[in-house]
Amino acid sequence: MPEQLNTEAENSFMSRARYPKGKKSLKAILDATYDIIISQGLAAASQDAIAKRANVTQSAVRHYFPTKEGLLLAFFSTGVDRLKVLLDKKMAEDVSDPSIKLLDIVSTHYDWINNVEDVYYFESAAFWGRNPEFRQMRDRWYQKMARHYGQLIQQIHPDWSRKQCEDGSFQVMTLILGGWTTMGNTRPFHRKRSKKALKAILLGGVEKLVG
Repeated sequence: MPEQLNTEAENSFMSRARYPKGKKSLKAILDATYDIIISQGLAAASQDAIAKRANVTQSAVRHYFPTKEGLLLAFFSTGVDRLKVLLDKKMAEDVSDPSIKLLDIVSTHYDWINNVEDVYYFESAAFWGRNPEFRQMRDRWYQKMARHYGQLIQQIHPDWSRKQCEDGSFQVMTLILGGWTTMGNTRPFHRKRSKKALKAILLGGVEKLVG
């Protein structure tokens, strides 16, 4: 069973609560939002339902998040922040072989996919389709990752043109994001194969692309 989204890690929204009791309530609200979205879908995540699940008052929910849209923005941003922290650490590591570094970063991303319910990804995709602020944040992060993969591919293949590296980066990103569909809990293919085996297949595809 995938782990619940870590709502404490590098989450700027936690700063809205100044004291430990408030931070506990705020974390409970974000955790409750996760539980409801995963089990019942985005439409069910009303402030009333979240307050009941978190065992806090509706006024507490509204205090931190006056609107449902604001609460959902905080929640989905939490997931992006958590993944950014993991991948930024990998990108900052001093690894001499760019091929190994690229595959290590991609592997970390696949591990994230395996440890978070894929319903989270699909619901967040629906949310970023209608929320400009979240879409801009997502786009900036995607562009950053694409540039980093392109730079690593350039190091692997110094003779490649800029366009070839950009195309390779696009293919790597597509293989990663496609993992939510093909490797997640609700995957339509290869349900009898373990996630570890499917991850190895996808990593092999990335290796062939940039090898």
